[in-house]
Amino acid sequence: MNKLYIQNLGLIITNKCNLNCKHCLRGKCSNKSMSDDVIEATLSQITAIGVLHLEGGEPTLAIPTIEKILTFIIKNNILVDKVSTVINGTRYESKLIELYDYIQEYINKYSNETSKIVVSFDKYHVEELRILKLLKDYIENTSKYAESVYYDGYYEIHNKLFREGNAINLDKKLTVPLRPMKTLATYVGKNRSFDKVNGLCNIGPIVTINVDGNITESDASFKNQNTIYNYGNVLNESIIECLLRNKIKTVKPDKFERKVNKQIIKYFSYKH
Repeated sequence: MNKLYIQNLGLIITNKCNLNCKHCLRGKCSNKSMSDDVIEATLSQITAIGVLHLEGGEPTLAIPTIEKILTFIIKNNILVDKVSTVINGTRYESKLIELYDYIQEYINKYSNETSKIVVSFDKYHVEELRILKLLKDYIENTSKYAESVYYDGYYEIHNKLFREGNAINLDKKLTVPLRPMKTLATYVGKNRSFDKVNGLCNIGPIVTINVDGNITESDASFKNQNTIYNYGNVLNESIIECLLRNKIKTVKPDKFERKVNKQIIKYFSYKH
């Protein structure tokens, strides 16, 4: 099997959420979190990760899942530069800080990066907090998280939203259709083939896997992750097999970074 380095690995660890914000790209939530089988099938294929994004739903509702993911990474010596997650601020989980300490101690052995916890903040989010009378709790919890070295401020919306989930009901002037970000992978050899024994395959900008093990789009709704943005399942195929079947673009290793950065710029310019 190839040794995979993934620049950004998004794990949608849970579909649970205690809010229902008007702009939420996920849409209708459920009581499902990522299974042990999906965690193992995904991470057992990977040698190294640039940034591990723990996504939801609301990640603080899936603390045991986070613990299983981080424990698997450490036990299997998967290199990770940084862990990042965005939370909604309605819950303070001291266990989350403990788990960040746990993975950061491991990261510090080979990286100077610090993992990040970001709290959502925008007008739609605040409106939902007011409706549910959670604004006071939100302020108190954010203050507690801010005492941690991992706190990286608020996450605000600066671009147009994708027309996914609840956002389909917003004014269309505020949204754009989701356009998948192109994924690139490095190859070796004259025939653009992968070295199946010793080759390290770099993949970027991002690979996202949902609770069911489907390779999908990071900004897709829960519904669309399993339908129109379902590129294969890690329980049935390897990550690289799924991506190749979906005609991922392969590039020479020395051109990988430049072409990936070009895709990122193109992706975000589309959202303005």
